[in-house]
Amino acid sequence: MQRRSNMRIFWGVIVLFFCFSVPAICKSTAETTTALAAKPIITMAFYEDPKHNFYFKWAELIYTQAFERLGYGFSYQVVPAARASMMADSGKVDGEPGRVFHYGEKFTNLIRIEESVVDTHLIAFAHNPNIKITNWQALQKSRYKIEYYRGVFLAEQKLKGLIPEERLTESSSPVSSFRKMLRNRIDIYIDTEASSLDLLQTPEFQGSEISAIATLEELTSYGYLNKRHAALAVNLARELKQMKQEGIFETYKQQAKKSLNDAVNNGDAPQ
Repeated sequence: MQRRSNMRIFWGVIVLFFCFSVPAICKSTAETTTALAAKPIITMAFYEDPKHNFYFKWAELIYTQAFERLGYGFSYQVVPAARASMMADSGKVDGEPGRVFHYGEKFTNLIRIEESVVDTHLIAFAHNPNIKITNWQALQKSRYKIEYYRGVFLAEQKLKGLIPEERLTESSSPVSSFRKMLRNRIDIYIDTEASSLDLLQTPEFQGSEISAIATLEELTSYGYLNKRHAALAVNLARELKQMKQEGIFETYKQQAKKSLNDAVNNGDAPQ
């Protein structure tokens, strides 16, 4: 009898334990879920897909960490460059990861994050090996048909003051412009290194003899946020600077390279 009584007491304690602890666990889980759901998300418009682009993968890693330090989640939408400008300026997204220093002169609803992110170049590409271009002035003096990626702010600024309208066209995408060069419909294509250089390593353009013939401009890129995030832009600049000092930018640079190399080796490259 004593043994049965002891067993009843034992199982009674177990039942009481679960009666009190399970609601506590459920409450804790619910609170954690609510906290995560309440975490604000900052969304940027990327004009290249980080899955296939080194520079934008690098930017994704940087901003994910920087916003996490400030208590935010981070996401992105991949859209063409010109649409990215309009979405950020209108407030449909919160900002963009990397544009030139004077970008805000055209898109006045955007605030520059006063710490640079990624350095790239503005490059001229050609398919014809006889085309020799070294700078903007050489383009102006030439008779070549020139195209640039719509939405690349500095290219637009420079070219519209140098090249007559009949020789200048806008591109809807780097891929379409490379194809037009192969068909001799344009002579020179101008774009950022971030958008177009990786294309030369894809199956479609490997061995195509398209090459970068000139570096026209060095570009230092800054992130931009819609003006409703003015205070956040200040804090974000501080975090980006701290991350550089900690060596995190360089760490993420190597991770981005590895990620893209793995994608190519696994056959996961843009077609």
